[in-house]
Amino acid sequence: MKHCLVTSFLLKEILTRSRIYSVKKAAIFDIDGTIIKNISSERVLFRYLIEKRIVTSKDLFQLASAFINNLLRLKGLYVRKNKYYLKNKEYEKIVSTVKDCFKERISPHISATALMEIDRLKNEGYLIILLSGTLSPLVECFKKYCNADIAVGTSLSVDEEGRITGEINGIHSYSSGKVKTVKRLVEEHNIDLSSSYAYANQYLDVKFMRMVGYPVAVNASPMLRLYANINRWKIMEF
Repeated sequence: MKHCLVTSFLLKEILTRSRIYSVKKAAIFDIDGTIIKNISSERVLFRYLIEKRIVTSKDLFQLASAFINNLLRLKGLYVRKNKYYLKNKEYEKIVSTVKDCFKERISPHISATALMEIDRLKNEGYLIILLSGTLSPLVECFKKYCNADIAVGTSLSVDEEGRITGEINGIHSYSSGKVKTVKRLVEEHNIDLSSSYAYANQYLDVKFMRMVGYPVAVNASPMLRLYANINRWKIMEF
């Protein structure tokens, strides 16, 4: 009995120590306005899909109808969750188009300074995380281009036939949704937020930026710049 108790204690001690030694530090980057400046990746994609006639006037009507319907039901934040312009589109076809759009229209706008900062932090052992409310297929393109370790965006709901429903699947990585996502990542990857960085450009991102030890305001909006100055956060331009 005594031998079993000692063995159990040793196992717990080993597991505890291994967890402590495997704690990671992370650098969490917002995308729109931070890694890329003055453009919205999803808006660029939206215009690209119209240009390529993948999104038609019928799709725009569906988008407007869903917008008005949910606005009348006082679902203000639903506006950003409205992906009805993609409803009934084949998911894999959209993913392929997203890759083309990213290469042609979005990647040229990625900040060289942002890439240097990501590279520096990666070399220092930080887990590079991209966190954005934009579509997951777009975020995956950013992940590959920026050599990030983890990328979290807004997932599209897809039916059994592989078609997009127009709804989102899971947490919308916007505002408070980013806080929930960061908490999940902390648990999954054993991240120590006190030794981690967060980079973002909007005051709405303060909620998740306050979770880390080293928040950095990048290309900051007036409100975020004011908040950063008051709290003595680092301010950068990418």
